[in-house]
Amino acid sequence: MAEPKDSRSRKKRPSDRRRWFALLLVCAAQLMLVLDGTIVNVALPAIGNSLGFSEVGLSWVVNAYLLTFGGFLLLGGRAGDLFGRRRVFMAGLILFTVSSSLRSPRSSAVSRSLRACSSAPGPCKE
Repeated sequence: MAEPKDSRSRKKRPSDRRRWFALLLVCAAQLMLVLDGTIVNVALPAIGNSLGFSEVGLSWVVNAYLLTFGGFLLLGGRAGDLFGRRRVFMAGLILFTVSSSLRSPRSSAVSRSLRACSSAPGPCKE
């Protein structure tokens, strides 16, 4: 049996707007993670040619990201429990933006590691 619709159920609650904004923010963060990995994989031949990396050296450009991401994933979750998920997420977002702006070719592995560290805390779920 269908329940009658009253005017209160049609009105949007103030928290609905916040939830949609949070969903949009989480989707944007996920897009940045996927885009970051895709860009580096496409750029690996150019990185190898310009820096003279062997195939082993190129694998470390990717592995620096993966190892750091895996290591800081647990730490980011615990930091979110201690300091608040929103604070840790915003700090990670700022660090990710700063590390993405590093343009020096020699710092590509360091920049990848910093991006992995900053993306490990994950989305805000408050």
